[in-house]
Amino acid sequence: MLTNFLYYSNIMKHFNCNALSGKIVVACLMVLEGLIVWLSGTVVCLFVVHNSNESYLAHQLLMMLTALSIVGVFYISGLYRFNLTANALEKDKKIVGLIRVVAFIFCVILLGSFRIAIFSQWWVLLWWLGVTLALGLERTAVYMLLKELAIKGHLTRQIVIFGVNARTGEFIDAVQNDKSPWIKVTGLFDDRLDRTPAMVNGSPLVGNIDALVQYVRDNRCYEIFVVLPLEARERIEEISMKLKLLPVPVRLIPSFSMHSYADHKIEYFNGIPTVEILNKPLSDWDFLIKLAEDRLLGLLFCVLLTPVYLIIGLLIKLDSPGPILFKQKRYGYNNQLIEVYKFRSMYVNQADMTAKTLVTRDDPRVTKLGAFLRRSSLDEIPQFYNVLKGDMSIVGPRPHALSASAAGKLYEVAVAGYAERHKVKPGVTGWAQVNGWRGETDTEEKILKRVEYDIDYIKNWSFFLDIFIIFRTVFVVLDQKNAY
Repeated sequence: MLTNFLYYSNIMKHFNCNALSGKIVVACLMVLEGLIVWLSGTVVCLFVVHNSNESYLAHQLLMMLTALSIVGVFYISGLYRFNLTANALEKDKKIVGLIRVVAFIFCVILLGSFRIAIFSQWWVLLWWLGVTLALGLERTAVYMLLKELAIKGHLTRQIVIFGVNARTGEFIDAVQNDKSPWIKVTGLFDDRLDRTPAMVNGSPLVGNIDALVQYVRDNRCYEIFVVLPLEARERIEEISMKLKLLPVPVRLIPSFSMHSYADHKIEYFNGIPTVEILNKPLSDWDFLIKLAEDRLLGLLFCVLLTPVYLIIGLLIKLDSPGPILFKQKRYGYNNQLIEVYKFRSMYVNQADMTAKTLVTRDDPRVTKLGAFLRRSSLDEIPQFYNVLKGDMSIVGPRPHALSASAAGKLYEVAVAGYAERHKVKPGVTGWAQVNGWRGETDTEEKILKRVEYDIDYIKNWSFFLDIFIIFRTVFVVLDQKNAY
C-alpha cells in the first residue's frame, strides 16, 4: 500500500504539488504496521495452534487487540511523526521496548482473567520474536524507500524563503543540520536586491517577490517561508496579497512579539517557531478525496455519455464542415495553461481561439446545432476527458480563456486577486454557475460575483458541497438561463 502511494506521487508531479504529505505517509505506515502485527501472529498460529475453534477465535481477537494497541502506543510515543518515521533506524530500540510493554500488559490482563492457559506459550514467544523482527525490517525498508524517493525528488519538500536577514541564515542552518534528504531550500527572494548577498549559507538569491510568484508557478514548491519581523505588518500584508494567489502554504518566521498573530496556527519547523499566515486548499486527505472523486465520477460520466458523444459528433459533421472538437488554451491550476476540450459550436472560419470577443445571444458565429449545444451545455461534456487527464476537476472554478474580458477589461485587471481562483483545478461545473453566475460577462459586476463565489468555494470545500453542486447543476442546465 505504501509503495503504491509513493509511486503515485511520481506521476502527480505535473500538478506542481506533492500528492503525498507526511500525514498520508504516516497513515499508510500505521495501517501497514497494524497488518504486520496481525499477520505475524496469524502465520505463527497456523503452525502452532491446533486446538478448538474457540481457541483459534481467542487468538484472533488477541492479535487484533494487540495490533491496535501497538499502533496506538507507537502513535502516543511519537513514532509516527514524519521526521521521526524517516529516521526509523535510530528508533528500533524504542520499538522493541514498546512491544515489550504491550506484551507485558496483555500478559497481566490474561493472568488476571485466568485465560492464559488458552494461549500457547510457544505461540506467544514466536509471535513476539516475529513481530519484533518484522517491524524492524519494515521500518528499515520504509526508511530506505523514503530516502531514495526523497533523493530523486519525488518526496522532497522543496521550500523557498522570502526575506534575507540574520534569521534567514539561522533557519537555513537548522534545515542543513537536520540532514533530512526531503527538506531542501531551493531559493531565496527579497525585494532589496541591491543590498542582499547573492548566496546565504549555500542557498542562492533568485529575485524579488514577483520572481517568487513566477518561480512557484514554474517549479514544484511545497512551502514558502517569510522571514520578516512582526513589526513590519504592512509589508507582510502586502506580500501576503501577492502570495495568496499561489496554491502553497505560507509560513512566517517571526523574530519578535507574536501577539498580533495570536489567532494564527503556530508550528515548529526544525525547532524554529513559524506562523501559518496562508494555507493551502485541498491538502492531505482532502486532496486524495478530491482526486478519487474526480477519477471515479469522471470515468463514470465518460462511460455513460459515450452514446451522446457519438450522436453529437455525427450531428456536428452533418451540420457544418470542420472538426468535431474545439480545443482552446485556458488558465488552469496554479495559473498554468491547459488545453480544454469542447464540442465545436462555431463555424470554423469564425472561431475565436482566445475568446477576445465573448459569445452573445444570437451570435452569428454560432452554428444552428451549436446554439442548441451551448444552451443545453452539451458542448462542455468533452471536458470529462480533461478530468481523466488530470487537468480539471468535476467541480471547481470554471476555466477562462486567455483574452476573456468584462466591459473591455481583462478579468485579471477587472478583479483584484483574480488568480486566487487558480489555487485549485478548474471544474466542469462550479459554485458560481449553480448560483446564477454563468454565461456572458458583459459587466464588471458579473465577473466580480463569479470570482467571489469561486473563492468562497475554495475556502469552504467539502466532498458533500461537491455532490450538492453536481446535483444542482442538472437543474441549472435544464433551466438554460444565461446560456447562449
